[in-house]
Amino acid sequence: MTVPILDLTDRTNMFYWQTNRRITAEQQKDIFLTRHARLNDALLLLAVSAGMKKAGFSGDDTIVAASDPILALGSVNTAVPIRLKSGRTIVIRMHPPEVKNGYFWVEALATKLAKASGVPTYATIVVDDTRGDVPFDYMIMTREKGKSIQELLPMPMNLEETLVIQTGRYAALIHSVKPEGFGFFRNDIAKKEGKLVGQYDALEEHIHAALAEDLAFLVDTQTILFAQSKTIELLFHRHASLFTGATPVLIHNDIADWNQLTDGKQITGMMDWDECVGGDPIMELAAYNLFYGERRMRWFVRGYEEVKKLGDWKEKLELYKLRYLVSKLHLRKKRSRVEDSEFLRGNLTRGLEALQEVFTYFDV
Repeated sequence: MTVPILDLTDRTNMFYWQTNRRITAEQQKDIFLTRHARLNDALLLLAVSAGMKKAGFSGDDTIVAASDPILALGSVNTAVPIRLKSGRTIVIRMHPPEVKNGYFWVEALATKLAKASGVPTYATIVVDDTRGDVPFDYMIMTREKGKSIQELLPMPMNLEETLVIQTGRYAALIHSVKPEGFGFFRNDIAKKEGKLVGQYDALEEHIHAALAEDLAFLVDTQTILFAQSKTIELLFHRHASLFTGATPVLIHNDIADWNQLTDGKQITGMMDWDECVGGDPIMELAAYNLFYGERRMRWFVRGYEEVKKLGDWKEKLELYKLRYLVSKLHLRKKRSRVEDSEFLRGNLTRGLEALQEVFTYFDV
């Protein structure tokens, strides 16, 4: 059995896992950015066969007839659609061999609960993190119909409006799932007890998780000024009352075009739950707002409020946007050390512009 080089199962003191996981920019490049090119076809077939047998299948449901190209979305796992000899279609999602996955059980449970609440997403067939048959952790899922929304861009405005309104509705349904606690969920409890249990009793603990680390990195890399970091700290201190009394709900935490499937008429899959947490519903809106402009936000909110009213949310939105901005600026800047691209440069520029917009909102 291969022993993982890095154990990334501990998600304590993290606000956003991809930002705060304990790896260097060089390890990010060597492990995650090269993962698709290093896929071993023989091990892929072995994992499918072993996993389906472990799930109780036999015969033609354990024999691979064909595999489609890697789903080149996301930045952590390698997902490959598979057609079995029986005709059943599945997707196997594999973590890089060099690291231990610590969230597959959480993702399997979160999607099960979301699906039961009316959210279109996959069903997990099996999770295997034992490394008994193959030297990597993996999960096998049902294959949902459709392509990512991103593959359809640009799209007619009426279709975009329809899909974003649906996205808002599904976000509200996701938020109908009530976990225990805030922040990243305990993978061991999800596996053993079938419950989503966050690390923290209070939302403020999750908001402040790794905040000092994020700000220090941004100052050290001259991404923001020291004075700006102190302003950010002051804003969270001044508005701490906004975090009190929150009831935790399941937050997808990464709703975006590349994580949603569509058949060209409606949303067919809400995918990639690797960053899901227990949090405040407005956090979901804030994360989405950083990806998309005000037109989409109006549609998103319209769809959301067809299911559940948001109440007074705009001040919270700006404060949560600030927290996500700090985290994502950290992530983009770290990645830019090993990957120079127009996309990353544009994200950094837009992130700094958005930071000034939040400062303007709070008049600082």
